[in-house]
Amino acid sequence: MFKKFLPREESYFDDFLAMISIVEEMAKISVDFFSSEEYEPDIFKMIKPLEKKCDEVGDIAIRRLNETFITPFDREDIFSLIKKLDDISDILLAIMVRIDTFNVRERVDGAQQMAEIVYKQVLILKEIITKMENYGDDFSRLEEIRKLESEADSIYRNALRKIFHNDNTNALDAIKNKEVLEQLEKAADKCQTCVNVIQSILIKNS
Repeated sequence: MFKKFLPREESYFDDFLAMISIVEEMAKISVDFFSSEEYEPDIFKMIKPLEKKCDEVGDIAIRRLNETFITPFDREDIFSLIKKLDDISDILLAIMVRIDTFNVRERVDGAQQMAEIVYKQVLILKEIITKMENYGDDFSRLEEIRKLESEADSIYRNALRKIFHNDNTNALDAIKNKEVLEQLEKAADKCQTCVNVIQSILIKNS
């Protein structure tokens, strides 16, 4: 639907796809990490280069945005979508920063399920972004991401309840686990805010 507005060489869709592909790789690493019986101690070193690469793609896109007079849709929406995608990668890195900083080595209850939900959200986002130029008015896939966010929120609350209702829980471990779960919940929430931006773009340009 956007092709009539801008020549292909000025398109931002490749940038969106590049960023979400990097985020997908980060989300998959997170799932593998939280699914393992013993956490990988060098996880931060695995994730950081990907987050940096996502930043670089976003920076290039924003520089192009500042130099381009005609854009395929509102430049504010382009900037917002770039920022939201970058935010997801930032949070996925923040999760592993906490794992590394707090020296978390034992499995965090609820983390695997939440990481899997974020990965599912990212896969749907990638599918939508891949088809974005010709996307219609069927927003059912967008709604799936919102439902997954609600599921992540429920898992998060239940996991916290288990942590703080267990009298045998070590206080320091409780704080560490809460921080990790909180960041995973933020990642799921950020995927939902990305959906809001995409839906706004599609509605404006349908």
